[in-house]
Amino acid sequence: MSVASPRSPAKSTVVSDLAMARAQRNTVLIIDDLFSSRLLLAEIVRQIDGKLNLELFDTPGRAVEFARNNRVDMVLTDYKLPEFDGVQLVRQIRALPHCVDVPIVVITVVDDRRVRYEALEAGATDFLIKPLDEHETRARCSNLLDLRRHKIVLSDQARVLQYQVDKSIAEIHERELETLAKLAKAGEFRDRTTGNHLTRMARYSALIGQNLGLAPETVHVLEVAAPMHDIGKIGIRDSILLKKGSLAADEDVVMKTHPRIGYDILKGSPSKYLSMGAIIALGHHEKFDGSGYPNGLHGEDIPVVARVVAIADVFDALVSERPYKH
Repeated sequence: MSVASPRSPAKSTVVSDLAMARAQRNTVLIIDDLFSSRLLLAEIVRQIDGKLNLELFDTPGRAVEFARNNRVDMVLTDYKLPEFDGVQLVRQIRALPHCVDVPIVVITVVDDRRVRYEALEAGATDFLIKPLDEHETRARCSNLLDLRRHKIVLSDQARVLQYQVDKSIAEIHERELETLAKLAKAGEFRDRTTGNHLTRMARYSALIGQNLGLAPETVHVLEVAAPMHDIGKIGIRDSILLKKGSLAADEDVVMKTHPRIGYDILKGSPSKYLSMGAIIALGHHEKFDGSGYPNGLHGEDIPVVARVVAIADVFDALVSERPYKH
């Protein structure tokens, strides 16, 4: 019993999209100052696909103008032209943003090796040699058109995939922020008198960070991470956490362990939010004069984000009713 390859759906999609691409009318430019040569090329190319849109020009300038304003899928040009030669035509078409990968075939005489080198450097895709062999010309043009269709299909699929990836990343980021918000709330789940403390803390921290001139990305991460400053409170028993009034000395010692608990919870994560959250949790009760806890850090040894959150925390404590203040 045969087992379908995991890539089969993708392959079938490519085949289906390619069939749709073939069903669309592709535009081929034919540039030659000789009427008979234009007709011969048109007849050969038309045999590849009767639905092709053929645009014939006797001067390169008109062809470039058409290419500038329209979709082009292949260009067939003679080297010897009025106004300017085929190499210059290649350069001008390649300079158009939507024509950077359009197949361009330059038609030369047998001994024009120098012309072929110049055309290749200008961006030509292939060459045809005069006098033209109809079978070779048809085969080369058919292959180039198929390659063009494949590129269009793959480019479209790449855009769709990139959109899906960007959408998935945005959804993951949104879920991450939601999870972090819920994690932060866990630290104050039992401390219901704090009301919207987390929301206020985040906003105050962001405003302070902005006024300090912190980078926009740092301010964003700070606003998300600030609410996790007291996550360590989940390790403090209710009799201390919810006590009205001042804490006894032994209770104060226990309360002062919450920065370390929070740090231990958040540290070691690849998340930029959790990493900053760990720094904030550990340092937001440090004081500039070294009298803070848990490490007694001085001045600028205290991480700036922890200092910002400390200010935001004290400010909110001063303007809000809290079960303890110190």
